[in-house]
Amino acid sequence: MKIPLIYNLRSILRRPASTAMTAVSIGLVVAVFVAMLALATGFRAALAKTGSPDNVIVLRQGANDELSSGISRETARIIASFPHVAAGDDGRPLVSPEIYVLLNPDRKTGGFGNVVARGVDDRAFDVRQGVRVVAGRTFNRGASEVIIGRRIAERFVNMDIGDSLEFGGRKWAVVGHFASDGSGFESEVWGENEQFMPVFRGQVYQSVIFRLAPGATLDEVKRAMETDPRIQVSVRDEQDFYTSQSGILSTTLQVMAVFISAIMSIGAIF
Repeated sequence: MKIPLIYNLRSILRRPASTAMTAVSIGLVVAVFVAMLALATGFRAALAKTGSPDNVIVLRQGANDELSSGISRETARIIASFPHVAAGDDGRPLVSPEIYVLLNPDRKTGGFGNVVARGVDDRAFDVRQGVRVVAGRTFNRGASEVIIGRRIAERFVNMDIGDSLEFGGRKWAVVGHFASDGSGFESEVWGENEQFMPVFRGQVYQSVIFRLAPGATLDEVKRAMETDPRIQVSVRDEQDFYTSQSGILSTTLQVMAVFISAIMSIGAIF
Protein backbone atom coordinates (compact mmCIF):
# COMPACT_ATOMS: atom_id res chain seq x y z
CA MET A 1 0.00 0.00 0.00
CA LYS A 2 1.37 3.40 -1.03
CA ILE A 3 1.86 6.05 1.64
CA PRO A 4 0.30 9.32 0.43
CA LEU A 5 2.56 12.34 0.07
CA ILE A 6 0.39 14.36 2.44
CA TYR A 7 1.35 11.94 5.22
CA ASN A 8 5.05 12.85 4.82
CA LEU A 9 4.27 16.55 4.80
CA ARG A 10 2.16 16.29 7.94
CA SER A 11 4.92 14.26 9.60
CA ILE A 12 7.39 17.07 8.95
CA LEU A 13 4.98 19.64 10.40
CA ARG A 14 4.31 17.53 13.50
CA ARG A 15 8.05 16.94 14.18
CA PRO A 16 9.91 20.04 12.88
CA ALA A 17 12.78 19.85 15.40
CA SER A 18 13.69 16.21 14.73
CA THR A 19 13.27 16.72 10.98
CA ALA A 20 15.59 19.74 11.03
CA MET A 21 18.16 17.83 13.11
CA THR A 22 18.08 14.96 10.63
CA ALA A 23 18.61 17.33 7.68
CA VAL A 24 21.44 19.14 9.47
CA SER A 25 23.11 15.84 10.42
CA ILE A 26 23.04 14.58 6.85
CA GLY A 27 24.31 17.95 5.61
CA LEU A 28 27.22 17.89 8.06
CA VAL A 29 28.24 14.40 6.97
CA VAL A 30 28.25 15.44 3.33
CA ALA A 31 30.08 18.71 4.11
CA VAL A 32 32.87 16.98 6.06
CA PHE A 33 33.26 14.30 3.39
CA VAL A 34 33.48 16.86 0.57
CA ALA A 35 35.90 19.07 2.56
CA MET A 36 38.29 16.20 3.27
CA LEU A 37 38.28 15.06 -0.35
CA ALA A 38 38.80 18.66 -1.51
CA LEU A 39 41.78 18.97 0.84
CA ALA A 40 43.32 15.79 -0.56
CA THR A 41 42.73 16.90 -4.15
CA GLY A 42 44.13 20.38 -3.50
CA PHE A 43 47.24 19.01 -1.88
CA ARG A 44 47.83 16.59 -4.74
CA ALA A 45 47.31 19.34 -7.33
CA ALA A 46 49.76 21.69 -5.58
CA LEU A 47 52.54 19.09 -5.41
CA ALA A 48 51.87 17.99 -8.99
CA LYS A 49 52.89 21.52 -10.06
CA THR A 50 56.00 21.43 -7.87
CA GLY A 51 59.24 20.75 -9.69
CA SER A 52 60.10 20.72 -13.36
CA PRO A 53 60.29 17.88 -15.90
CA ASP A 54 63.68 19.30 -16.93
CA ASN A 55 65.08 18.89 -13.41
CA VAL A 56 66.48 15.88 -11.61
CA ILE A 57 66.51 15.37 -7.83
CA VAL A 58 69.24 13.27 -6.24
CA LEU A 59 68.75 11.68 -2.79
CA ARG A 60 70.75 9.31 -0.65
CA GLN A 61 70.39 5.74 -1.82
CA GLY A 62 67.43 4.15 -0.06
CA ALA A 63 65.84 7.45 1.02
CA ASN A 64 62.15 7.84 0.18
CA ASP A 65 61.94 11.57 0.88
CA GLU A 66 64.13 14.60 1.44
CA LEU A 67 63.77 14.53 5.22
CA SER A 68 65.41 11.11 5.53
CA SER A 69 68.13 11.80 2.95
CA GLY A 70 71.70 12.99 3.45
CA ILE A 71 74.29 13.96 0.84
CA SER A 72 77.83 15.07 1.70
CA ARG A 73 79.55 18.11 0.24
CA GLU A 74 81.94 15.85 -1.68
CA THR A 75 79.06 13.90 -3.21
CA ALA A 76 77.39 17.17 -4.23
CA ARG A 77 80.61 18.29 -5.95
CA ILE A 78 80.88 14.99 -7.82
CA ILE A 79 77.25 15.26 -8.99
CA ALA A 80 77.90 18.77 -10.32
CA SER A 81 80.82 17.46 -12.38
CA PHE A 82 78.77 14.99 -14.43
CA PRO A 83 78.37 15.88 -18.13
CA HIS A 84 74.60 15.33 -17.86
CA VAL A 85 74.27 18.53 -15.83
CA ALA A 86 73.32 21.64 -17.80
CA ALA A 87 75.43 24.80 -17.58
CA GLY A 88 74.14 28.32 -17.14
CA ASP A 89 75.02 31.35 -19.23
CA ASP A 90 78.05 31.89 -16.99
CA GLY A 91 79.31 28.37 -17.66
CA ARG A 92 78.67 27.17 -14.10
CA PRO A 93 76.61 23.97 -13.62
CA LEU A 94 72.92 24.51 -12.86
CA VAL A 95 72.99 22.64 -9.55
CA SER A 96 71.19 23.43 -6.29
CA PRO A 97 72.32 21.51 -3.15
CA GLU A 98 69.60 21.97 -0.53
CA ILE A 99 68.81 21.62 3.17
CA TYR A 100 65.33 20.40 4.18
CA VAL A 101 63.96 20.70 7.72
CA LEU A 102 60.56 21.15 9.38
CA LEU A 103 59.54 24.14 11.50
CA ASN A 104 56.53 24.59 13.80
CA PRO A 105 55.58 28.29 13.58
CA ASP A 106 52.56 29.73 15.37
CA ARG A 107 49.41 30.33 13.36
CA LYS A 108 47.67 33.70 13.52
CA THR A 109 44.44 31.88 14.31
CA GLY A 110 46.02 29.96 17.19
CA GLY A 111 48.04 26.77 17.52
CA PHE A 112 50.94 25.88 15.27
CA GLY A 113 51.58 24.18 11.94
CA ASN A 114 54.29 22.35 10.03
CA VAL A 115 56.27 24.42 7.54
CA VAL A 116 59.27 23.37 5.46
CA ALA A 117 62.45 25.42 5.78
CA ARG A 118 64.61 24.93 2.68
CA GLY A 119 68.23 26.00 2.56
CA VAL A 120 69.32 26.98 -0.96
CA ASP A 121 71.87 29.21 -2.66
CA ASP A 122 71.45 31.82 -5.39
CA ARG A 123 71.72 29.07 -8.03
CA ALA A 124 68.35 27.65 -6.93
CA PHE A 125 66.54 30.53 -8.65
CA ASP A 126 68.16 29.53 -11.97
CA VAL A 127 67.48 25.82 -11.52
CA ARG A 128 63.85 26.47 -10.56
CA GLN A 129 62.87 29.14 -13.04
CA GLY A 130 59.31 29.56 -11.73
CA VAL A 131 60.45 30.86 -8.33
CA ARG A 132 60.52 34.67 -8.11
CA VAL A 133 60.54 37.27 -5.35
CA VAL A 134 57.27 39.24 -5.46
CA ALA A 135 57.84 41.58 -2.50
CA GLY A 136 60.98 42.82 -0.77
CA ARG A 137 64.23 41.17 -1.86
CA THR A 138 66.00 37.84 -1.67
CA PHE A 139 68.32 36.90 1.20
CA ASN A 140 71.96 38.02 1.16
CA ARG A 141 74.79 35.52 1.29
CA GLY A 142 76.30 35.13 4.74
CA ALA A 143 73.32 36.77 6.46
CA SER A 144 70.66 35.35 8.79
CA GLU A 145 67.86 36.25 6.40
CA VAL A 146 64.91 34.32 4.94
CA ILE A 147 62.19 34.77 2.34
CA ILE A 148 58.67 33.44 2.85
CA GLY A 149 56.35 31.70 0.37
CA ARG A 150 53.34 33.90 -0.27
CA ARG A 151 50.87 31.13 0.64
CA ILE A 152 51.97 31.06 4.28
CA ALA A 153 53.01 34.70 4.71
CA GLU A 154 49.52 35.70 5.89
CA ARG A 155 48.74 32.55 7.89
CA PHE A 156 51.59 32.50 10.40
CA VAL A 157 52.93 35.07 12.84
CA ASN A 158 56.23 36.93 12.28
CA MET A 159 56.27 36.29 8.53
CA ASP A 160 55.72 39.82 7.28
CA ILE A 161 58.63 41.65 5.68
CA GLY A 162 60.62 43.29 8.47
CA ASP A 163 59.65 40.66 11.08
CA SER A 164 62.03 38.18 12.68
CA LEU A 165 61.57 34.42 12.86
CA GLU A 166 63.29 32.45 15.60
CA PHE A 167 64.36 28.86 14.91
CA GLY A 168 67.53 26.81 15.14
CA GLY A 169 68.63 28.93 18.09
CA ARG A 170 68.92 32.05 15.92
CA LYS A 171 66.81 34.96 14.74
CA TRP A 172 66.21 35.28 11.01
CA ALA A 173 65.13 38.53 9.40
CA VAL A 174 62.25 38.23 6.92
CA VAL A 175 63.35 40.25 3.88
CA GLY A 176 60.98 39.12 1.14
CA HIS A 177 58.05 37.05 -0.10
CA PHE A 178 58.24 34.76 -3.12
CA ALA A 179 55.90 32.95 -5.50
CA SER A 180 56.34 29.85 -7.66
CA ASP A 181 53.29 29.63 -9.94
CA GLY A 182 51.13 27.97 -7.28
CA SER A 183 53.52 25.09 -6.53
CA GLY A 184 54.26 23.62 -3.10
CA PHE A 185 57.32 25.85 -2.73
CA GLU A 186 54.97 28.73 -1.89
CA SER A 187 54.37 27.04 1.48
CA GLU A 188 58.07 27.06 2.41
CA VAL A 189 60.63 29.29 4.11
CA TRP A 190 63.86 29.74 2.11
CA GLY A 191 67.25 30.85 3.37
CA GLU A 192 70.90 30.32 2.47
CA ASN A 193 71.98 26.68 2.79
CA GLU A 194 75.35 27.67 4.29
CA GLN A 195 73.50 29.42 7.12
CA PHE A 196 71.00 26.59 7.67
CA MET A 197 73.56 23.81 7.55
CA PRO A 198 75.46 24.43 10.83
CA VAL A 199 72.30 24.99 12.91
CA PHE A 200 70.28 22.07 11.55
CA ARG A 201 71.99 19.19 9.80
CA GLY A 202 75.74 19.57 10.12
CA GLN A 203 77.81 19.32 6.98
CA VAL A 204 75.30 17.45 4.83
CA TYR A 205 72.61 18.40 2.35
CA GLN A 206 69.31 16.59 2.02
CA SER A 207 69.04 16.73 -1.76
CA VAL A 208 70.76 17.97 -4.89
CA ILE A 209 68.64 19.29 -7.76
CA PHE A 210 70.07 19.97 -11.20
CA ARG A 211 68.90 20.85 -14.69
CA LEU A 212 69.37 18.19 -17.36
CA ALA A 213 71.82 19.09 -20.12
CA PRO A 214 70.37 19.34 -23.65
CA GLY A 215 70.17 15.86 -25.14
CA ALA A 216 70.65 14.07 -21.82
CA THR A 217 67.96 11.68 -20.61
CA LEU A 218 66.91 10.57 -17.15
CA ASP A 219 67.78 6.94 -17.91
CA GLU A 220 71.33 7.94 -18.85
CA VAL A 221 71.71 9.94 -15.64
CA LYS A 222 70.38 7.08 -13.51
CA ARG A 223 72.81 4.61 -15.06
CA ALA A 224 75.76 6.95 -14.68
CA MET A 225 75.14 8.14 -11.12
CA GLU A 226 73.55 5.13 -9.47
CA THR A 227 76.39 2.86 -10.61
CA ASP A 228 79.20 5.27 -9.73
CA PRO A 229 81.14 3.71 -6.80
CA ARG A 230 82.12 7.16 -5.47
CA ILE A 231 78.55 8.07 -4.60
CA GLN A 232 75.57 6.10 -3.32
CA VAL A 233 72.54 8.00 -4.57
CA SER A 234 69.06 7.58 -5.97
CA VAL A 235 68.08 9.64 -9.03
CA ARG A 236 64.50 10.74 -9.71
CA ASP A 237 62.66 13.06 -12.08
CA GLU A 238 61.84 16.07 -9.88
CA GLN A 239 58.22 16.46 -10.96
CA ASP A 240 57.50 12.73 -10.60
CA PHE A 241 59.14 12.76 -7.18
CA TYR A 242 56.89 15.48 -5.78
CA THR A 243 53.81 13.93 -7.38
CA SER A 244 54.59 10.61 -5.68
CA GLN A 245 55.07 12.42 -2.35
CA SER A 246 51.52 13.75 -2.61
CA GLY A 247 50.11 10.25 -3.08
CA ILE A 248 50.80 9.12 0.49
CA LEU A 249 49.12 12.09 2.14
CA SER A 250 46.25 12.15 -0.34
CA THR A 251 45.51 8.48 0.36
CA THR A 252 45.66 9.14 4.11
CA LEU A 253 43.23 12.04 3.81
CA GLN A 254 40.83 9.99 1.68
CA VAL A 255 40.86 7.15 4.24
CA MET A 256 40.24 9.68 7.01
CA ALA A 257 37.36 11.18 5.00
CA VAL A 258 35.65 7.80 4.68
CA PHE A 259 36.32 6.88 8.32
CA ILE A 260 35.07 10.16 9.80
CA SER A 261 32.06 10.27 7.47
CA ALA A 262 31.15 6.70 8.45
CA ILE A 263 31.17 7.58 12.15
CA MET A 264 29.16 10.76 11.53
CA SER A 265 26.70 8.81 9.37
CA ILE A 266 25.96 6.45 12.26
CA GLY A 267 25.34 9.48 14.46
CA ALA A 268 23.12 11.03 11.80
CA ILE A 269 21.02 7.85 11.62
CA PHE A 270 20.38 7.95 15.40
